[in-house]
Amino acid sequence: MNANVNKVVGYLRWGIAGSLLLAAWGLSLTGMSRASDNYNRGVANSSGVSSPAAMAYREECGACHIAYPPGLLPEASWRSIMTTLDDHFGENAELSEGPVAMITAYLSENAGNPGRGMLKRMAGEAPLRITELPYFIRKHDEVPERLVSGNPEVGSFSNCNVCHQRAERGEFDEDTVRIPGYGRWDD
Repeated sequence: MNANVNKVVGYLRWGIAGSLLLAAWGLSLTGMSRASDNYNRGVANSSGVSSPAAMAYREECGACHIAYPPGLLPEASWRSIMTTLDDHFGENAELSEGPVAMITAYLSENAGNPGRGMLKRMAGEAPLRITELPYFIRKHDEVPERLVSGNPEVGSFSNCNVCHQRAERGEFDEDTVRIPGYGRWDD
């Protein structure tokens, strides 16, 4: 009888240990997946995605170009951009004081952190263009200029959503890249 009890206790131990191991493995995969998603999207903080400030940002800024995920630039870059809307890359994008304050707060709260993610190798002053980030340059260095600037359907590297099929959702995974007139990009 003692041998049978020991056998059952042994099975229980293995069962419990296996269950705990599977649970820990599942939680770690979920965590890695979320971290990877945030890294790919360049999103420092995904909170407030449907907040009034986020909706104002998408409505106002997204009216002219993709509403870039805030985590793609550091806070200093967003603050500089938002204080120079009268000359926003050659265009007048001025807004009234209320929306500017709301959007600036949203971008600042969700900005990327220098030294992490896409901003890992950022040095010196905060860039005003995502295309100036070392990470961006490294990820796009193999894409021939003719497929972007020389492509009337793309025009420039700042038109992320033309090639990155899920850019509007903040997903820039290279598996979703389709260059107009060329097709799927695979480096």
